[in-house]
Amino acid sequence: MSCESHVQGLIHKYLDGDATESEKKELYLHVETCEECGLHLRELKKVIAFTQSASHIEAPANFTNQLMMNLPPKKQSSRWKNHLRKHPILVAAAIFMLLMSTSIFSAWSGNSDKVSVSGSGNIQINKEEGIVTIPEGETIHGDLVVRNGELNVEGNVEGNVLLVNSKPYYASTGEIAGEIEEVNQALEWVWYNTKNFFAEVVSVFDSEEE
Repeated sequence: MSCESHVQGLIHKYLDGDATESEKKELYLHVETCEECGLHLRELKKVIAFTQSASHIEAPANFTNQLMMNLPPKKQSSRWKNHLRKHPILVAAAIFMLLMSTSIFSAWSGNSDKVSVSGSGNIQINKEEGIVTIPEGETIHGDLVVRNGELNVEGNVEGNVLLVNSKPYYASTGEIAGEIEEVNQALEWVWYNTKNFFAEVVSVFDSEEE
């Protein structure tokens, strides 16, 4: 980003919930005039929403055993050892990508027809019809994630909404204060959030160097 590191610091404080009212006001005014910072803030919010939505994801119970059984026979190779020692960050990144992709694809395929909701408040779930309803007069504080269903908003949602293989329907009384993100393909989900994760990592390192 071309803006000074002070603005980047404000963005991180805001997302961590540590920003004061004056700092929030300063940030709001800045993102209204700076398209790049506004886009960066929205992307970070999406990363946070994805991380919260993926908190329930676990690798299959037999994943480790199957992985160990499929490993090729161990070979002694000093050259490979040297490569691993010289590039530990690349090795860690490759392992992270493998585990993340496997877990997300497993969760996506394993719950392809199951309606699920992540959020707090009076949320009505009709599993037979696949409809998730926020009743009129009800306010959901925080973010909301809906998987494999139709979101019927008659009340209010004060946070962001992530629709995974889902679709929204808004009543005349419904209102969502935050942003709405729809993800309907597993590969798109993995690629989009992986790209944003590494973009955030690079941003953090850049701000530390400054």
